[in-house]
Amino acid sequence: MTANDSAPRPVSHDTSALESIAERHRPGYRSVGTMAYDIIREAILEGALAPGQKLRQELLAESIGISRVPVRSALIQLEADGLVEFHARRGAVVKTLSPETAREVYAIRTLLELEALRLSMADLSAERLERIARLAAAADDQMEGTDFIEVRTRFYAELYGAESRPMMWEMIAQLRLKLGRYVLGWRVVGGEHRHSHAELVAAVASQDVDAAQAVLRTHLESVRDAVLAMLDTDSGDDVGVA
Repeated sequence: MTANDSAPRPVSHDTSALESIAERHRPGYRSVGTMAYDIIREAILEGALAPGQKLRQELLAESIGISRVPVRSALIQLEADGLVEFHARRGAVVKTLSPETAREVYAIRTLLELEALRLSMADLSAERLERIARLAAAADDQMEGTDFIEVRTRFYAELYGAESRPMMWEMIAQLRLKLGRYVLGWRVVGGEHRHSHAELVAAVASQDVDAAQAVLRTHLESVRDAVLAMLDTDSGDDVGVA
């Protein structure tokens, strides 16, 4: 059975979690569509909306406190991000992740990120290294939630020189997002990898490209293996992962 063939989970939305996320996001938004996208995306990444779960537009709209139109637009955007998929007659569901897909994502990420690191170290300034170190400390201090994803994203954007290589960074960021929910869960329980960002910064500061790439490769392989273990556990619990 493939991920596309697996049936969505027969569970209802965690409306209390959605309403809590909506309450945090509601102040200050000028665009209802942007708010809907951010709330549903966060709910998926935090696990309030689980892989394989059917996304009922009317319930999402009611929980967020908006109409169905911006909810549908948000779901379409989340489909493009790889977090949601639409099925004929069944509507939208939170996209599931197969072990095969996870392995492929990490294989591509490894190729892209090792090259991005090599290119970035070639023009690394003292000022950018200082910014990278600050972001690494923030990432290692953040234990869980979407704040961890956001600070980690800023760290890698700076590390890989996203401003100088926007197309490469866009591809990397999209691949990272596909694993967001599982990496969140891994980060909460993966205390043994707590100082990985500081270790990577130290290797980069040494200007030894081979050493820095080795640290990065080990980090990616470690997280990949933890994600695969989570997928195996989820599959045993009938979470809807093929």
